[in-house]
Order: sequence, then C-alpha cells, then structure tokens
Amino acid sequence: MKSKLLSVLRVLGIIVVLFVALFPLAWMVITSCKSMTELLKIPVTILPENFTLNSYYEVWVQKPFPRYIWNSLKISVVATLLGMIVSSLAAYGFAKFRFPFKKGLLMFVLVAQMFPGTSVIIPLFSTYKSYGLYDSHFGLMLLYATISLAFSIWMMYGYFRSVPSELEEAARIDGCSALKTFVNVILPISKPGIAAVGVYAFMCSWNEYLYSLILLTTESKYTISLGLSSFITEFGTYWNQMGAASIIVTIPTLLIFILLGKNLIAGLTAGAVKG
Repeated sequence: MKSKLLSVLRVLGIIVVLFVALFPLAWMVITSCKSMTELLKIPVTILPENFTLNSYYEVWVQKPFPRYIWNSLKISVVATLLGMIVSSLAAYGFAKFRFPFKKGLLMFVLVAQMFPGTSVIIPLFSTYKSYGLYDSHFGLMLLYATISLAFSIWMMYGYFRSVPSELEEAARIDGCSALKTFVNVILPISKPGIAAVGVYAFMCSWNEYLYSLILLTTESKYTISLGLSSFITEFGTYWNQMGAASIIVTIPTLLIFILLGKNLIAGLTAGAVKG
C-alpha cells in the first residue's frame, strides 16, 4: 500500500508540474485562435467559439514579423558563434594552463556578470554612440556575445577539466601545438559541452529585450522581442496577434531542443558534476 501510495503521489506530482509548465503555452495557442471581439467578451470563454487563424495571417503577412525573425536569427547565430569561440578558448586556458592570478581572474569573470544590465546602460549607450555602433546589428552581436560569457566559460572550464591529460600529452608527443591540440583533439570530444553552451547562448540572445530596446531605433532593424512589444499600443493590446507571434517565435527554440536535447543534457551534466 505504501509503494502504491508513493506511485500515485509521484504521478500526481508529474501531472501538476506538466500542467504548470504547459498551461501558458496552451493558453497562448487558444488565445491566438480567437478574434479580438471574443477575447474582450464577458464572461470569458475557455475554448474559441469561432475558431480562426486570421491572427497568424495578420502577423506574418500584414506586419513585418518575418523581418524581425530574420534580424533576431542573424544576430543570435553570430553572437552565439562568437561567444562559443571566446568561451571555449578562455575555458581551455583556465583549465589546462598555469599562470599568475588564474583563480582570481576566473572569479572576476563570474563577478563581472553579477551586475544588473541596467547598471551599464548609460556607459554602454555613450560608448556605442562614440564608436558608431548605435542602431546597428553588429553592435548587438558584440554585446549579445558577452551576455552568457560567464556561464559558458565556467561550464566549459568544468568540462575541459574532465578531459584526460593523457590525450593532450599524446598529441604533444606527435608534434601538435597547444592550439592544434585544442582544435583537433579537445573540441571533437567536447561536443556535448559545446552544444549546451551554444543552446544557452542562443536562448539568451534570442530572448533579450532591454539592450535591443535601448540600442535600436530603426523599425526595420527590430528584433522579435521589440516586435512582440509592438502589439501593445496606446489603443489596447492585440492579444490574439501577440499569441500568434509568440507561437511562431517559440518554434525555433523547440527545434533546437529537439535536435540537441541529448547533447544538451550530457553537456550540462558533465560540466556541472565532473568539474
């Protein structure tokens, strides 16, 4: 009886967690399939009385949302690649080389990321204005590459520390330099960690709102986060269009998790435990 009771409680707990996790997504789908008239109707209806996909058409055809998606995709991919390159090289240096103040520098990387983003908005705005990076995608690429840098460095640091030193020693005996050893030996066996870092960095860039709001002014350069906020106007909020746009925006991240799910779990586990 005790084991059966525990099994029932475990199933109920899983159901509650799934409900909490999936209810916002389900409500977003339901909202996107309603008209604005039905959304403002009292009493509120759970399921749409008149099922419609007009909001998807309005978002995709009548508004420049495909351009917003392309802007975010371009910025996020470049920022992710830059962040992965920098974090991998830095983490490998911290994990495999000895140099003065190594522990202090490693802690500084973490502490530097603890300050809230709002504390650097003014100096960042002045710097970007001075160097011509304001209202440009290139400026956002450089900035987004640093958002997840601390987490990426620490995670890859733990992963590289778990790589046996014998592999590097064998490569050195064969005449490989440190860089060649890193590229030809360390990186191929570190794919799970790299995948985890890449997914996290992409998500940070894809969902970022504050910096894009401050540093972008041209509508054609907007990212998806700014595009979503455009559905909130002084005349009201277009909830059905926002729901449809949110569903469209969610698709790329779902595809990434489906394709890289196993590598992501393996990378997070290795970087968190073995390090």
